[in-house]
Amino acid sequence: MKPADQLKFGPIEAKLRDGKVATIRPLRTDDGPALTEFYASVPREDFRFYCPHELDRAHAEAHCAAADSPHEVVVVLVEPESPGKVIAGYAWFRWPDDEAKASTFGICVRRGWQDCGAGRALITRVREIARILGPAVMDLTVQKANPRAVALYQKMGFKIVRSQMRGNYMGFEPEPEFAMEMRTRDVEG
Repeated sequence: MKPADQLKFGPIEAKLRDGKVATIRPLRTDDGPALTEFYASVPREDFRFYCPHELDRAHAEAHCAAADSPHEVVVVLVEPESPGKVIAGYAWFRWPDDEAKASTFGICVRRGWQDCGAGRALITRVREIARILGPAVMDLTVQKANPRAVALYQKMGFKIVRSQMRGNYMGFEPEPEFAMEMRTRDVEG
């Protein structure tokens, strides 16, 4: 997200269902160590449901280096007890260029922060930003074996557009998934 947009969509407080309070803020270029630690916290069985890339230091540093990109928005949910560096979850949407018709969405929440509204809070913040930035359509894929995520996405406005098979990917067997999309705003013109 451009630095000016990071200021416009700065940190907000999110009160979760379990009473926890967290901060949701844009990813920063200096978040590499915190994002690396977050990636390392994701168990392999959860990684199956979130695997656009390896969750390693190289990818964490590359994502933080791109934090000022005009074609992606990444927000992190930060634990309030930490000095702003323990990431409990993150969500992103990216698009390849200014002419893109849709962006791709992803989210990952640390265990211990699941089932308390953290995912809903992250998606809500992403939707607020997507009403202004990026393409008017956001899409994602989700495995049918992850019904909690499917239900959350539907509650948040994503619609199933088709069923498909995810191929053999990063060591995981092929499995059925849904392609989903959400309109973030009306298209002008």
